[in-house]
Amino acid sequence: MSRNQMDLNKIALNGKVFHKFISREIILNTVSKMACQINKDYDGKTPVFLIVLKGSVFFGADLLREINLECSMETIRAKSYGKEMHSSGKVDLFIENLNLKGKDLIIVEDIVDSGLTLKTLIERIKETNPASIEVASFLFKPDSVKVDLDIKYIGIKIPSDFVLGYGLDYAELGRNLQDIYIHKEIED
Repeated sequence: MSRNQMDLNKIALNGKVFHKFISREIILNTVSKMACQINKDYDGKTPVFLIVLKGSVFFGADLLREINLECSMETIRAKSYGKEMHSSGKVDLFIENLNLKGKDLIIVEDIVDSGLTLKTLIERIKETNPASIEVASFLFKPDSVKVDLDIKYIGIKIPSDFVLGYGLDYAELGRNLQDIYIHKEIED
């Protein structure tokens, strides 16, 4: 994918066509609003931002630049998509020995789709006895969620179509796109 292709309103990737859906400007505005609320809610606290790799790297970096609290950051790796355009239903978590006991955690997710990854992650983290756990998800697909979840900070609610860019990938490609693109099955 050349740089010129990334500036268009439509791109092709791995044989699929994606259309620009959310601009970089809207992304940054949304991140700023989310950070403002977190700054307010955690005033006087020292939260730990738990960035879920790989997809949340871009959102996590932008979000943390807007946080004006004393805070720390950790990363974990969760995987449920593989090379497909939908969750496999199988969640692989890669969590190192993190000391989260008694800490206020904010899990930073790029997207909540089925919710299975996040539910599994929260259950594992609860075993470490944190003081609190909240979730900040940049994108949320309410029509796709299959489990009961409480997500305190939601950036943008989107339809169930596949999206990529701003950290989200399709078979490990497209994460570097500044905008978010959408693929609608009816177009193929």
